[in-house]
Amino acid sequence: MAGTTSPKIKRIRPRLTDKQKNARRERFVALTNDVEQACTMYSNKIQSISKKHGRSERWTSRQLLISTIARARRRPNVWNGFVHQHLNDLNEKREKGSRWKLTEFIAAFREKLQHDWAQLSEAHKSNYMTAAFETMDKEWTSLCSSLGIEGFYIAVRGGVEDLSAPKIFFSPKGDKFVRLVLDLEPRRLALKFKSFVVSGLADNIDSALQHESRPLNKLVGDCRKAIQKGLGDVLHDNSVNKTVGMNYSNYEHKIVESHGVELIGWPSDLLPIRNPGQLGGRDQVQKLLVALTTNICHWKKLSEEDRQRRIVLNTERHARGENVYKQRKKRTLQGTEKSTATITSDDDDDEGDSAA
Repeated sequence: MAGTTSPKIKRIRPRLTDKQKNARRERFVALTNDVEQACTMYSNKIQSISKKHGRSERWTSRQLLISTIARARRRPNVWNGFVHQHLNDLNEKREKGSRWKLTEFIAAFREKLQHDWAQLSEAHKSNYMTAAFETMDKEWTSLCSSLGIEGFYIAVRGGVEDLSAPKIFFSPKGDKFVRLVLDLEPRRLALKFKSFVVSGLADNIDSALQHESRPLNKLVGDCRKAIQKGLGDVLHDNSVNKTVGMNYSNYEHKIVESHGVELIGWPSDLLPIRNPGQLGGRDQVQKLLVALTTNICHWKKLSEEDRQRRIVLNTERHARGENVYKQRKKRTLQGTEKSTATITSDDDDDEGDSAA
């Protein structure tokens, strides 16, 4: 296809009057003064915080810039699509130069927009988001055709409150790449990405990977602390105010049956649940730590019905010969060499059973 060039059109704008020039200059001076004043206040605040907490000004400045306070996140939503659609419909009938701006449009028609929005069903609301992605699909198709490029995009919901389905676009070679190289269906890839985002792995995986270079005993300690903290949190949420130490050797009886909580998501190849120091090596401990850090392995409160069912199941397993309940330790009385008198110890934890 032969290339075409559009003719250059010289736009002629009317000259500004002296009054307009003065007004523009005054606005510029006022804006400059406000910006300088804000910068001064910002600099003074950084110095105050860094001096108070013993941090460098550079570090403090970076923390303020990357914090959610200074840079709040504003997610696109269906309401935005609804408002933009009404704005476009209204401006389509107006000449250029007399069209509504978004802020002015919302201020003038806020009550009507809110009334119309309240009348919409959930299906109609989702149509506005669907229409936006249909426009994106057309734009991508046009770009791939006119520029000869290949690509794809995947858009998924950002949280559990949003119920939007994944939106995808794949050019022919992008589709082939996912199928042949990644060995996945394009929609399957989108579903995996959605699970990654919604489950919180995207936020937690970095902190889990930071432990890779730590000594093994530190990793074991981190696992114990995470397990103990989770146990304390789930018991506190269920009005148990006393401190309950994790018991690995008699987990079913002392934890599950006694307090009605269960540690779920423990890596299947590391079962049964036991002291992290007895898992067998760095790879196993690292796998457990990642599961704990990403909340795949976490504590869950059991209903009373589930707790009673668990007691019956454990009793049956123990009767079949499984070592579900650990026998209490026995010790001889001190000061006697040959005595048959024994006492029962209330402490049936083995080494490291109570997480630090």
